[in-house]
Amino acid sequence: MQLVVDIGNTRIKSYVFENDKIIENKSTLLASGILSIRQLLTTFNQINSVIVSDVNKTLTKKIEALFSRLPVVHCSSSINLPFTSLYTPKTQLGADRIALLAASCLTYPNTNRLLIDLGSCITYDIIDNNDVHHGGAISPGFAMRYKSMHTFTGKLPNLTPEYPKETLGKSTSESMHRGVHHGIVDEIKGAIVDSNKKYKDLTVILTGGDAERLPKPLKNSIFAHSNFIAYGLNYLLKLNSTL
Repeated sequence: MQLVVDIGNTRIKSYVFENDKIIENKSTLLASGILSIRQLLTTFNQINSVIVSDVNKTLTKKIEALFSRLPVVHCSSSINLPFTSLYTPKTQLGADRIALLAASCLTYPNTNRLLIDLGSCITYDIIDNNDVHHGGAISPGFAMRYKSMHTFTGKLPNLTPEYPKETLGKSTSESMHRGVHHGIVDEIKGAIVDSNKKYKDLTVILTGGDAERLPKPLKNSIFAHSNFIAYGLNYLLKLNSTL
């Protein structure tokens, strides 16, 4: 059994794999994440290897202590990867993006791919049919856009993301909902159009916790994966396992 741990900016997601299938998974806030992982290690005492993707870096010492008796692979540009990257410097390519690129190599080989991950930030990555990563883009996610409008203005409220019901906002709150959602949807559509011009037969892959906030017509037109990063990390663990 293998344990995959994905530490994000607000949550820790943990997955237990057996024969390349997820048999258990948990998602908790950062504050209770260590306890959740400890419970998984107790329940599944056959876990013999671990991979950690950590974009947060606030729990590094606790994670090292937790896995002191198990071989651990830390997802980074320094491990064995199934792709090459033109990113400069490579050390700045985030662990989450590395895992998603690896998952695309496993699931959609020999194709041009655009990866779109909707989390705290929205990331875009292009990888070609020769598994060369050409780079991408990073922009604010849903919650970040709402928070920035509240933080950097005097009167705009601090709203929870909500899908706009009207085409045009008839109040400040409705206008903010419309602006955030319309901006993100148009941004994604624009990225797809631009990428299609440069890369033939492009496969578009959508993932991330906020992907469900997108309108159904857009989600249905591309490949959506809820646990894509977990499969990428498990793949990387196999490529770097010493067992």
